[in-house]
Amino acid sequence: MDPISQTFTAYWRDFQHLTAKAGACFAAGDWLAMQQLALARFERHDQVVDELAASLHGSLLDWPALEARYFADLAGHPARELALTFFNSVHARLAGDTARPFSGREYEPLGRAPYLRLPMKGELADTLASVLACANLPLPLRYPGNTATQLAGALAPVLESHDYPLHLDLLTEPFYRNKGCYLVGRLNTDNLAIPFAIALLNRDGYLKADALLYRQEHLSVLFGFARSDFLALSPIPSAQVAFLHSLMPNKPRSELYNALGYYKHGKSLLVSELEDALAEGGRFKRAPGIAGLVMMVFTLEGQDLVFKVIRDHFGDSKTVDAAQVIARYHLVQRHDRVGRMADTQEFLDLRLPLARVDDEVVAELLQSCSQRAFVEGDWLHLGHCFTERRMEPMNLALRSRPGERRAILRDYGQALKEIATAGLFPGDMFYKNFGVTRHGRVIFYDYDELCPLGELHFRAIPRSGYDQDQLASGYSAAAGDVFPEEFRHFLCLGQDATEVLGGEFAELFSPDFWLTAQRQAVEGQLGDFFPYPQSLRF
Repeated sequence: MDPISQTFTAYWRDFQHLTAKAGACFAAGDWLAMQQLALARFERHDQVVDELAASLHGSLLDWPALEARYFADLAGHPARELALTFFNSVHARLAGDTARPFSGREYEPLGRAPYLRLPMKGELADTLASVLACANLPLPLRYPGNTATQLAGALAPVLESHDYPLHLDLLTEPFYRNKGCYLVGRLNTDNLAIPFAIALLNRDGYLKADALLYRQEHLSVLFGFARSDFLALSPIPSAQVAFLHSLMPNKPRSELYNALGYYKHGKSLLVSELEDALAEGGRFKRAPGIAGLVMMVFTLEGQDLVFKVIRDHFGDSKTVDAAQVIARYHLVQRHDRVGRMADTQEFLDLRLPLARVDDEVVAELLQSCSQRAFVEGDWLHLGHCFTERRMEPMNLALRSRPGERRAILRDYGQALKEIATAGLFPGDMFYKNFGVTRHGRVIFYDYDELCPLGELHFRAIPRSGYDQDQLASGYSAAAGDVFPEEFRHFLCLGQDATEVLGGEFAELFSPDFWLTAQRQAVEGQLGDFFPYPQSLRF
């Protein structure tokens, strides 16, 4: 076996070993260790690839022969599609800007069912009791019979309009994230499959059922792009992703791979999905919304995606440089996003067909992003860019969805609180830097001024100078000083915002709220983040 095959095989064993530790962390209630596991797993791929590339002499390798042998050697590997992405990464380190050898789709998904099928016998509660007994749970349930009855009661109304269920399919390995443990499956009837996820919490060394999620949109948010990846054992990743895709058919497979921690393969599939959209005639156009001072943003028709390229020069109001902006995007990639910060993919030398890019996009890139964008032949080269999920900018959503204004504002206030509880400060809190998803959730997506709470000083405005003239002229402030009382003057604009944010979320305008969140972050206290509505909690 060649060095690349050997190294990937060892990497995959290490990935599984790290993932397998999540159950013990959950059982011990060691939430910081759970986060550290996720971070170690995230960073492991690049560490291994860098070490391998440093040991090889790329100019001496017979890449075509190596590619063919590698493809044959790993054809039976349970994570063979991830192996192709691993080869691409090594090739990119050693062979320069030549085309990637594999798209990641060369292997068909392995057809082995990743789930346990349980026939429906007796009452629904009996089958759900079997579900709880068959799953590889990290702790015992205090009252398993009562829990099964409670879950059956939550699921029974969903079945009233459907045929009697035939059987239930269950992924027996739990999904861990933050303080939650989830069992995922589907209930099959004659006419349809009903997806479900059972949310479990650790309560004094016993498991307690906290919610039953039973709609596609519930699971879509649970596996959403604004949340950190799960720690879940995947003996056969392609089969597990295929099962999850059957529960959430509108979610791209690239996003599901990301949700399981396979970022590099998710990125590879994203490129293939872009190629599919281009084959259908899509064009790159300017993204809707107010143009940013730091990033030039455009999108591709047919894809819920935006491309963000750092400008050569920022506006006078910005005090950051390009290196700091990149570092803050990296911070979000490695941080718990708590369902309120969009995931990003970073690309170096991304090439786009020039004929598919609108002239105004090309012109602006060449004018304001010339350090990272240039044209060569029929291609537009982006030396560095980030991609994010496309959302409707909040400032536009407040105008286009008048009946949802208060709900959007309320979710915006909740988003600020949750980001703070995660130990981060958004910095630029204007509505234009937040997006609204199709599920109505408000997500932060502009990170150039984001920073950890521990780096800031939250202060009250000096009482002697607290008037409009003083606000206009400014008052004594050192680097890192933040005055939350000022937030009212640009957030509470209009009656709806004044009543919702100024009333229901008045604590956001007090230094005390931010100081408390800062202290908890410094002490390593992890807040509770429930990726489902309060109404679904038992």
